[in-house]
Amino acid sequence: MDQILQFVSTDTGLPIKHSVKRKLIKRKEVENYVEKRIKEDKDTQKLERSQAILRKFGLLPPDYDLHAEFLRLLAEQVAAYYDAKTRTVNLLDWVPPDQQRPVLAHELTHALQDQKIGLEKWQLAGARDDRPLPDNQEEVVEEAQAARQAVTEGQAMVVFLDYSLAPLGKDVRSAPELVDAMRAGMGDSADSPVFSRAPMFLRESLLMPYTFGTDFVRYVLVHQGKQAAYSGTLDRPPADTRQVMQPEVYLASDTVPPLTVPDLDKLIGSSYERYDFGGMGEFDIYLLAKQYAPDEDPKKFYTHWRGGYYLAVHRKDAPKDQVALIYMSRWDSPDAAQMFAKMYEAYVPRRYPQWSAGGQKPEPAASGGPDQSEWRQGPDSDRVSLTRRGSDLLILESLDDATAKQVKEALLPGDADSTPQR
Repeated sequence: MDQILQFVSTDTGLPIKHSVKRKLIKRKEVENYVEKRIKEDKDTQKLERSQAILRKFGLLPPDYDLHAEFLRLLAEQVAAYYDAKTRTVNLLDWVPPDQQRPVLAHELTHALQDQKIGLEKWQLAGARDDRPLPDNQEEVVEEAQAARQAVTEGQAMVVFLDYSLAPLGKDVRSAPELVDAMRAGMGDSADSPVFSRAPMFLRESLLMPYTFGTDFVRYVLVHQGKQAAYSGTLDRPPADTRQVMQPEVYLASDTVPPLTVPDLDKLIGSSYERYDFGGMGEFDIYLLAKQYAPDEDPKKFYTHWRGGYYLAVHRKDAPKDQVALIYMSRWDSPDAAQMFAKMYEAYVPRRYPQWSAGGQKPEPAASGGPDQSEWRQGPDSDRVSLTRRGSDLLILESLDDATAKQVKEALLPGDADSTPQR
């Protein structure tokens, strides 16, 4: 471990401030760690709380047990881990040491990151576990936290690759073809049956910090060198998943201002209660594109993202597992907003197979006016409506007509009241 720690320090330029505690652990200890992480981790708790929303978006099957499957997934994927609370690298006592060496290079990178910036606090991006954030800050912090996780895992993956290539006298910068091949194998699930059976959303969400994170750190490393790729991105982390997925945007310091979020609780009225709120960043668009248009390149959609959030609400007189949805997004052009709307709309029958589409597809409105379309089974039943005004797109699902009208008038002021039906 001490030899590998020295390699990591030399490879990253991150100094060794003190030795790193290490421990051999048994399978039961790994299981206990995974269970504890699921119970205590804020992101994991939000993921579980979001099951109903994920089903609403069509990203999870109706009967999928996210808690149980996530537990199995983490237990299957752990090969070693760094615990920031105890500042200890934990090695699996049933895995031969030679197989753990590259993994240790990865985990010891986390140890040196922790010594530099204090991982637990840094990854919160200014938030606090014990204090909920206002909506207009929540969407910003969520994206910042996802971006910071991509930095830490991306750095660790680049060191993993450098350590693996070192016997050949190569590294990430000098062997791009080998790195491309190794990078392509990150999603290989041949030896991971639980992972291979998981829904696309869960597979991609677990991989994102490693895949896009690796690409991000590698890009900065190639274009600006070691100091910028390691200490530099820890001192000035990317602001959101857009800057991770498009690292040239990060190097240009190009940021997207968050959308203004009105008082949503007042807006939905007394018939509904808040269920969940969250930002919808560039990676979320990637996931929707992968789900809704699997034959298209997701980049066709996600590079045009310029902000978004959702609010899931529960009608007080409805069953507990039924939620309504407000999804507001902004794009870099009206054409991009329309392109995303068409993709979203095309998938509606897959999410609501009991519905039938009737009538003619609405024609695009005049220049500068909103494009609108709506799906509903009957005049008083569930509905999905999409309304575009310029580069803004508002999607409403399962709201009653009066509330939908109120939300639309507030989020798209001046919008026409009439909505063509489909």
